[in-house]
Amino acid sequence: MKNFERRVNYYETDKMGIVHHSNYIRYLEEARTFWLREIGMPFEMLEQNGITIPVLGVNVEYKHHLSFADIVSIRTFVKEYNGVRMTVRI
Repeated sequence: MKNFERRVNYYETDKMGIVHHSNYIRYLEEARTFWLREIGMPFEMLEQNGITIPVLGVNVEYKHHLSFADIVSIRTFVKEYNGVRMTVRI
């Protein structure tokens, strides 16, 4: 499986050129959408079949900041699945 990669846009940064903390959650959602497409289950198909997959929580530990033009690479995988609920680690 490929990692999701994208370049940080200028508008996502603050006056110091550092990505605003709220944008990291957006990157995680972009990675989740990418991952679903990669495994052959795009949102469109899920919704057409009456399946919704809401995010019920987010836990983030910031270890290093991103700056303008950096490339962020995010790896997504299933951490836990019980037949009903799935925990995805990004």
